[in-house]
Amino acid sequence: MMTRKILSATCCLFILSFIFIPCIAQAKLPNTEQNHEQIRQLWNQKKAQYIQRIKRTKDNTGILYDIQGETNNLLKYAGYSHQYALLDELISLYLLSLDTLTETDQYLFSYFPGDSRVSVHRLNKKYRMWVGNQKPVGQEIIGNSAQFLYVLSEAVSIISDIEKEKRTPIMKEALSKFVPLLLEHYNRWIFNTPGPFQVTGWGCRYNGESVSAVMNHQEFLTKKLDRKLGNGRSPSYCNVVDDTDMWIIAGVANILAVSKKEKGMVNMTSQEYGKLLNYVRMGANLLESRITLTELKNFDGRRVFGAIFEQGALDGHPDHDHVGYTGPAFPDKISSNKVGYQGRGVGWDLSHARRFVHVFDALLKSRDILDLDFPSKAVMKQMANQLVYATFNRDFQKPLFTNFMDGTNGWYRVNYAGRPGFGYGPWDMSINVFDGGYGFWSIYNRDIKKVFSGFWDMIESNDPAIRKHVAEHYEKNYWNQHARVSGVNFENKNNPNTQSFLIQFMPSLYFMLR
Repeated sequence: MMTRKILSATCCLFILSFIFIPCIAQAKLPNTEQNHEQIRQLWNQKKAQYIQRIKRTKDNTGILYDIQGETNNLLKYAGYSHQYALLDELISLYLLSLDTLTETDQYLFSYFPGDSRVSVHRLNKKYRMWVGNQKPVGQEIIGNSAQFLYVLSEAVSIISDIEKEKRTPIMKEALSKFVPLLLEHYNRWIFNTPGPFQVTGWGCRYNGESVSAVMNHQEFLTKKLDRKLGNGRSPSYCNVVDDTDMWIIAGVANILAVSKKEKGMVNMTSQEYGKLLNYVRMGANLLESRITLTELKNFDGRRVFGAIFEQGALDGHPDHDHVGYTGPAFPDKISSNKVGYQGRGVGWDLSHARRFVHVFDALLKSRDILDLDFPSKAVMKQMANQLVYATFNRDFQKPLFTNFMDGTNGWYRVNYAGRPGFGYGPWDMSINVFDGGYGFWSIYNRDIKKVFSGFWDMIESNDPAIRKHVAEHYEKNYWNQHARVSGVNFENKNNPNTQSFLIQFMPSLYFMLR
């Protein structure tokens, strides 16, 4: 069940509670056909790049992660707007990834009992998987694969809602190839023994004993549900539910829902279906157990409830070493001492939290079909409230958002992955609200449309003060080598970074305007 933790308005809103809300000018948003045309142009500009990138997946499985991130909003748009030509092109892109799969029974495990840090062991048979070019055996990065497989599962879900006689040859090919690949991965991850899931690398111990380093995902989630992956002096994040967990749960939910909607589309026995259904129901219960309710005030000053997923679960993680520091200067230029910089009770950062949009949407759509207890529309409304009323600065002319879902606005990932001078300063996650697909949550909170309208006016404005704000907070949105780095350029629509942003932003904007 959800943990209910009511916070005072002062704690939830801190400095946001006294910011003046100006009158909102009528936004000059594009009409429906203009939106369609802009999306078509963006896709035509980007698709050749995506095709070239996905062909290189055999050398770099991180491309799978990137392709899902940049195209999942577009896939949603192609489905709900019935843009079937675009849907075919996206599916054709995803189909190219199948050519980069490796079939093998050799697997590179981490912390296998009795072996070194990494060691090669045989699986029970050969499986198809995306692996890197490590020697002697390429390594499967499950997070990359799980994130990409989710977009395949959503493509299958969208196709299943199209009348059979209207399905194109490409759609039929996707069903025949994606479904078996999805089941092959999910069954291997969830049920095979030994499995690849572990937290040994974090030094996690439960009651003083090391935790298994060869769990399958069902065992892994069961221990997370019972919080038995670490306690005592172990890091507080040993039991965290991460994005990989969420992608697998949601992807399986999509496949099971498709199986129920159309007999014969998914080839599995009733026993196999039942095992996966029990897994999804357990996963949904796990996600529900990690929701904390908060008390907020909406734009009218009325009390409403928000919801935070996994509040405080990553406290103490190196990525959060400086979240308690909100100053503008780069942290290690001030002091090498991190004491006092670590925050407590922090939510997910706004970039990673974009997973909530797709994962919870998939589970909500599957709720009645699979008889799930979570999530409900009420929870989705609370999560949308959390975004709008806890992270937004309430300035519609110069909108900004705190870096974390709970309203914390400190530094994130300082010197991440051995990159000196890298990091995200206060407000740097703001751009992720607009390319992260949060506009799809406008069905749960109409104020999201007001926020998006203000953003559109802002990036279209020629006012010098507003242009300066855009340049400082949106066109520069992270640090590298101790300096703010330029990426997106809203004055140059041919800028590749701008195009990447817009192709993620426009689909959810259209969703609000349809």
